Amino acid sequence: MAATPHDSSGTSLKFPNTAASNAYTITNVQYNLADPQAGDKIDISHLGLTTGAAQLYQDRPLAPSGADTGRELSFDYIGTTVIADGSSGTITVTGGLSLSGVAATVLNSQVTLALNDVIRGSATLRLARI
Repeated sequence: MAATPHDSSGTSLKFPNTAASNAYTITNVQYNLADPQAGDKIDISHLGLTTGAAQLYQDRPLAPSGADTGRELSFDYIGTTVIADGSSGTITVTGGLSLSGVAATVLNSQVTLALNDVIRGSATLRLARI
């Protein structure tokens, strides 16, 4: 039977990219791309505007953080490894998604233990813009 074109089987993830033994048994990967400058204006519209009036905007009074790249990778995995928050390294994803040698920093990580299930973890990483 032929594989469907949207099948993501065979996808692997390594973080940090130091050895094959650091490959996670992943069950889900989500790659989010956003423009970190998209929210540079704030809406200052008020209730006194009439129907059909234009919305009012102004520049944000504070400069945005330079740390936000707009790139995040979230993944779920099977295993007991707790990925330390703030840790960094390079990430490699192959298979259905291809990212190679991208600098990444852990934003959050968790491990879930439940009855009648394997131990599962999840993590979200901020990626450098490539």
